[in-house]
Amino acid sequence: MSTPISTRPIKVLVVEENQPDYAPWFQVVSSGVNDGQFESERAGTLTIALGLLEKEPFDVILLDLALPDSVGVGTFSQICVRVPEVPIIVTSALENKKQAFEVLREGAQDYLVKGEVNVKLLRRALYYAIERHRSRVLLQQLSFNDELTGLLNRRGFLSMAQQQLKIAQREDWELVLLFADLDSLKNINDNFGHTEGDRALKSIAAVLIKTFRTSDLIARLGGDEFIVLALNAPASGVQKMKTRLKSNLDRHNSQNRYYQLSLSIGIAQFDPSHETSLESMIVEADKALYDNKRKKRLAGSDRSPNN
Repeated sequence: MSTPISTRPIKVLVVEENQPDYAPWFQVVSSGVNDGQFESERAGTLTIALGLLEKEPFDVILLDLALPDSVGVGTFSQICVRVPEVPIIVTSALENKKQAFEVLREGAQDYLVKGEVNVKLLRRALYYAIERHRSRVLLQQLSFNDELTGLLNRRGFLSMAQQQLKIAQREDWELVLLFADLDSLKNINDNFGHTEGDRALKSIAAVLIKTFRTSDLIARLGGDEFIVLALNAPASGVQKMKTRLKSNLDRHNSQNRYYQLSLSIGIAQFDPSHETSLESMIVEADKALYDNKRKKRLAGSDRSPNN
């Protein structure tokens, strides 16, 4: 369990090239001059920043959109999709209102022009960004999350997936959408009770969380239906994704002697070179899912809990 922010320094990731002219940045986040309120790490490129974010947690990110290996709003998008739980303040040496509005619409907590910000204002911006983001996450959890499994619900998934589709189109990213049904939920409810049926749904949620990345969108649409949008996922990785899902499901089943869980799945892929709507991807994945169900019925696999 992580230590509450109130009892430790706020950990800041500063993502920008070395620019010593901006003294307030260093005065606020450098240890030894801020009374222990902040501790920081610096990344001079987007690549280095993404590597740090995979290894350790941060409370807030100060992100320059002009980096040696990435320039513009796409810089924000690439970090945001990987750590949506971390508030991001975008920084720039110049004021660009169009760019500011764009990153704020996509989820940035603030847009600061470096030469116009002093130590006091930047310190306040960091605190406010964390609190605003925390409040927004809490509201999203209340309205966007499935009460039983803790995954996104239908409303949350559709809202966030639409946003990610726009980012994918702009950044030329491939996406994979996976639709999944828990087979024989009715049999579990009839034979073991609805409490056990709920436990089975929670188990599927846990398997999906273990299978996919934290940046991927995972939701329970209702009943026994689940959906996943894997972000920045090339088509070449679909088979590996399916294999990992099967392996995690098998591992769960090896620990359950009463009944075995199985999923019917359907997959649709997003190619940024062809304009595709989220609705059409869902329809395509849903059709593939029911084709999968039909084949399993024809093969008689629905009579065997191990298939």
